[in-house]
Amino acid sequence: MDCSDKEKSFTTNSPNETEALAERIAVGLHGGEVIAFTGGMGVGKTAFTRGLAVGLGAGDVASSPTFAIVNEYEGRLTLEHFDMYRIETWDDLYSTGFLV
Repeated sequence: MDCSDKEKSFTTNSPNETEALAERIAVGLHGGEVIAFTGGMGVGKTAFTRGLAVGLGAGDVASSPTFAIVNEYEGRLTLEHFDMYRIETWDDLYSTGFLV
C-alpha cells in the first residue's frame, strides 16, 4: 500500500468477509506498515488480523492479544498484533517491545 491508500474505507458484513478483505490487503504489504484500528469487542479487529496472518502466510493463527498485549506471527513478513486497550503511557507501550 502507498500513502494514498490510507484514505480508503471498506465495509464488511461478516467475519469471513473481514478476513477475506485483510487477506487481499496483506498481498500489498511490503514491511514496515502500521495498520491501526479501533472498535469495541466483537467488531472484527481479530478477524481482520487473522486475515492478515493468513494473507502473509502465517496460517490461521491469530487470536486476541488481550492478556498478552502483543502476539507475533511469522509469515512472509512478521505480523505484530498489539492490543492497546491497557496501554496508557509511552512507557507502557515501550514495555511491550513496540518501537516508535
